[in-house]
Amino acid sequence: MGESTAGPLQALWHDVDGAQREVLIALLARLAKLPLFARLSYALRTVLIEQMQWLSMPAGAVLFVQGGPPDALYVLLHGRLTVSRRDNDGSQRLLGCIEPGGSVGEHALMAEAPHLTTVTVMRDSELLCLPRSGYAHLLDAHPLAMHEMAKHALRRSSDTRERPVLPRCFALLPAHRGINMIALARSMAQAIGVDPQLALVTQDQASQQSAGWFSEREARAPNLIYVGNDDAQWRERCLRQSDWVLIVVDAACTPDTQRELWLTPATGQHLPQHLVLLHQGQPPAGVTRPWRAAFPNTRDQHHIRKAADVARMVRRLQGRALGLVLSGGGARGFAHIGVIRALREAGLEIDYVAGASIGAIMAAGIAADWSLSRTLAIYRRGFVRSNPLSDWTLPLVALRRGHKVASLLRGAHGEIEIEDLPIPFFCVSSDLTDGRLRVHDCGPLWRALRASCAIPGLLPPVFHDGHVLVDGGVIDNLPVAQMHRRMVGAIVAVDVGSDFRLGTDLDEAWTPPWWQVLPELWGAHRRPGLGALVLRAGMVSSDAATRQQRRLSHAVFQPPLESIDLLAWKRFDQAVELGYRYTLQRLTNEPELIERLRAMQQISING
Repeated sequence: MGESTAGPLQALWHDVDGAQREVLIALLARLAKLPLFARLSYALRTVLIEQMQWLSMPAGAVLFVQGGPPDALYVLLHGRLTVSRRDNDGSQRLLGCIEPGGSVGEHALMAEAPHLTTVTVMRDSELLCLPRSGYAHLLDAHPLAMHEMAKHALRRSSDTRERPVLPRCFALLPAHRGINMIALARSMAQAIGVDPQLALVTQDQASQQSAGWFSEREARAPNLIYVGNDDAQWRERCLRQSDWVLIVVDAACTPDTQRELWLTPATGQHLPQHLVLLHQGQPPAGVTRPWRAAFPNTRDQHHIRKAADVARMVRRLQGRALGLVLSGGGARGFAHIGVIRALREAGLEIDYVAGASIGAIMAAGIAADWSLSRTLAIYRRGFVRSNPLSDWTLPLVALRRGHKVASLLRGAHGEIEIEDLPIPFFCVSSDLTDGRLRVHDCGPLWRALRASCAIPGLLPPVFHDGHVLVDGGVIDNLPVAQMHRRMVGAIVAVDVGSDFRLGTDLDEAWTPPWWQVLPELWGAHRRPGLGALVLRAGMVSSDAATRQQRRLSHAVFQPPLESIDLLAWKRFDQAVELGYRYTLQRLTNEPELIERLRAMQQISING
């Protein structure tokens, strides 16, 4: 158990002056409301209180560890605890959190078995502790009542479902001077939907307050934002009362020129940390990498250019984000543009986006926050006016050189890195070296897209860091499971490829001479071309996985694209329109679908 201050409650119970006794009477009332103690009589709860100790534990302390001896039962009064389990591979997996009124340690104590989990103090916390000796005394004196309590504890411990650990209290810390922290905090409160007067906690308000005052503030508002400054002691206090650290920087500055750069104190190392970059306009290429290097413990970043970005950050932090996953499917992928247009017109905000193959290329435009007109102009120019698969070459590695595709992607996105995109993005490729799916969530965007659409045989692989990377659709053409690992909220999948079927009315086991085949390409017989064969062969192996990925989504859109061939780049406008009309009709016929998705973006999992 971590360092703490502790004291017995029995002496306070017999304090006849009444001051402390009132506190204990209030504790009795709280115990009566807890499921673990609800069946106990008032008299027994009084005896229970006499056996308990009061603990005050700092943020970051460990209450008990997995495999440790059953030392006590703990009831949380103020603060927050996290529960984790060590997997067989040695990694720690978060199972959930304990809020005030919750209890931990009872299963191990009553079963006389080692702890199954590790419990860590997330914020400065106050707890009641029933030590093993006190439990043994109560068990001897009141066996039937304690047996009922044990049954409840065992039922509760059988629920092993993971629950997302989402923040209720944020520490908003500037990385250097010159940042208007109050303005950002107010914008966050408004995006959360809380009165800034209730949500914001500043040094002037809280410097001399106890842990109970912070709990009272939290009870009045669903979320608190601790506004940091350059005072080291106040910054540390912010960390001790928070679930999540947001380190705020002015993206126009660079870390190596900031003499006032403040590293996060050791107090907050156990907390999740995100980087918040404030911009005047679109994030420039390469802006994120040096700041992530300056704060290596940050696990993600948020680019703030306007109020909509603050709202997106809040949705991501509160578990009410909307993730969009786009499949591969050749020229059918243009339908993604129409689907996205209809979803946005219906009022949905996209907070994460991902894709495979052509879906990755379409997703990158969303992540870059392109307008509809810009999206149409860039992709029409790149795919319709200049066929990107027209640079034929001697087929030693592939039928095409891939130079036109690379030029298209680099011309559209320049040297932007994935971390610089305003909307979080990833794409997937298939790693032929390791035989596994490769997820691209950092580094040059154009290179990741080029790998994700490297159709084996049609386009050459991307060779990078000793690995051979080809089209992501070979392994996973609809990476919904990967999106689940990165976000909490609703996931919408758009599948434009899995219903494609190659067919023919021919009956042959070998190909006739070319002078007989060539006329048939424009004749009555249905003979698939080489490009369609290669593209479909690259997708068919992941069809079963795609069906499973669709089941993991909260909503799936599959536009009817039977008339669009995989390589029909000239059918750009028709594919876009089919996607748009299909989605409009779907949302009209199923109004509950769009209402459900809107509601998920508006309601925090915490509240």
